[in-house]
Amino acid sequence: MAKRIVRIDALPESAWRCSGYDAIVCVDVLLSATTIVTALAHGRRVFSAPAVGQASWVHSRVKDPLVVTDALDSSDDSVRFGGPFWLATAGGKPGALLHVSPLAEMLAAAVRRARVFVACLRNLEATANEVSVHHQRVVILGAGEAGEVCSEDQMVASWLAVHLQRRGFELEGRNTADEVDRWRTFDPSLVGLSRSAERLRARGRGAEVDFVLGHVDDVSVACAYADGELRDPAAARRRLQDELPTPAWGIPLPALGR
Repeated sequence: MAKRIVRIDALPESAWRCSGYDAIVCVDVLLSATTIVTALAHGRRVFSAPAVGQASWVHSRVKDPLVVTDALDSSDDSVRFGGPFWLATAGGKPGALLHVSPLAEMLAAAVRRARVFVACLRNLEATANEVSVHHQRVVILGAGEAGEVCSEDQMVASWLAVHLQRRGFELEGRNTADEVDRWRTFDPSLVGLSRSAERLRARGRGAEVDFVLGHVDDVSVACAYADGELRDPAAARRRLQDELPTPAWGIPLPALGR
């Protein structure tokens, strides 16, 4: 059996160094990854783009998507702020959502190299389960902010690496081992002490930080990215299984593919 490895890296440009790996997990805890996973957990169809002007193709797939960003410095008046707390408390029937943020560029760069996933505190276990079943060589990338590494992304990347270790993966490289040693003790409250959390609170978004800290491994959503859309592959397999015909002797036919 081939050796299973996991490596931790950071920043969007690192995606270009990921040739030879078959899965890349992108982490952006405050707030993009948490917003996307929350939207999926609420039954929304979710798309991602770096700017509204680069997402005209979304309207060919869905009608009138809700367009949100969790970037604090957005100057686009056509995009409203919508973090995970706002999504979780918004009323009405959940429709399609277009999430506009720099994370979209990271996802697009990564998908050229491997199967891409999005992870946050809410879906560590679900992501580890999905990745460990289907992949052997995994990179976890912290998105960072404005070219700088974010401590909260490295924390969650390390905790996800530990989840994969428990499933037979080996840590690759000194940096990965050092990051895991630094953050191995699982304490989600540390995320609330990060500079990103301080900036959010200073701009009146403290409820978003509190939501992130209060929702740890509480959804079974493995979030995969392809063609600008984010989906839960495990849920897709379950739907396929449910739709398969049942033979006369009562045993469902097996689901094919991933």
